[in-house]
Parts: sequence; structure tokens; C-alpha cells
Amino acid sequence: MVTLDARAAKWVLAALVASLGVNLFVGGMVLGGRFHHPPPGTFFQSEGRERGEAGRGMSAFLMDRMAGALPREARGEFRRAVGEHRAAMAEADKNFRETRDKLRAAMAAEPFDRAALDAAFAEMRTRMGESQAAMHAALTDAAARLSPEARKRLSEWDPRDRRKKRDWFRDRDRDGPPGP
Repeated sequence: MVTLDARAAKWVLAALVASLGVNLFVGGMVLGGRFHHPPPGTFFQSEGRERGEAGRGMSAFLMDRMAGALPREARGEFRRAVGEHRAAMAEADKNFRETRDKLRAAMAAEPFDRAALDAAFAEMRTRMGESQAAMHAALTDAAARLSPEARKRLSEWDPRDRRKKRDWFRDRDRDGPPGP
């Protein structure tokens, strides 16, 4: 049997407590990653997972966030109007991602071809414009169907407002999945 003096026992106890804390922290991280699933299309998901969801890209994510800023009774109409443009937005998002991949390939190419990279950036600007035009058409149609109060709330929506982001996630979880 091993005996420890009081000083050594304190160090062993401190090491055991620290080890327990590290194990609980790592276990929490593992379990949290296993059971927490961010909303579809968010920045937290890998691009591969985002592409695997039928038509859910950045445009759909932003529209879902905007819907969260509306009064509950206006969200359904907003989502139905946006849903009518979902195919166009998904196509624009897909084209944008493909162009981004071309841009990355042009940037990494050996030997470096400046003209190819400039052409890839020009195509990226075009695709970005197409993506924005699809979102703007959806948003315009949706806004036309909203009440003045709902349009005012939508006009005040700010994607950078952390409090509103938190409200969106809470409302999304309470209202169920988005979609028309």
C-alpha cells in the first residue's frame, strides 16, 4: 500500500480534479457536436452538406432569416411568395458555387494565368448579380403581399444584429421548419 503525505495528496487531488474537468469539457464538446444540428444552409455547415439539401443555399438561408423578422401571422405568406422563386434562387446559387470552384482552380493553376483568373472573376461578378437578382425578385414579390406593418419590420431587418439572430433561431425552433 502506498501512503501519501498531506502535501503530495493535495497535488494528486488537484490533478484528479483537473483531469475530471478536461474529460467533462471534451465529453461535452463531443456530445454537443453529435446532437446539435444547425439550421439548413447556415454558415456552420460544410458546403458539401449544404449542396446535399435540395435547393437550400445562401439565398434560402437569408430569406428564412428575413421571415424570422416578421410577425408570426405574416411569415407563412412571405415563405409562400419566396417559395415561388425557390427554383430560380437554387439555380443561381448552384451556378455561383460552380463559378467559385472555377475561380479557385484558376487561382491555384500552375503556371499562373492572369487572364484566366481575370475571366473567372468576371464570371463570378456575373453569377453574383444573377443570384442577387433572383433574391431581389423573390423579396419584391413577397414584400408586395405583406401588410404595411410587416413590410416595415422587414425593412428594419439587419443581418448583423446578434439579438435578432438569436430571436430568429428561437422563432424557427418554435414555428417548425421553414418552407412553403
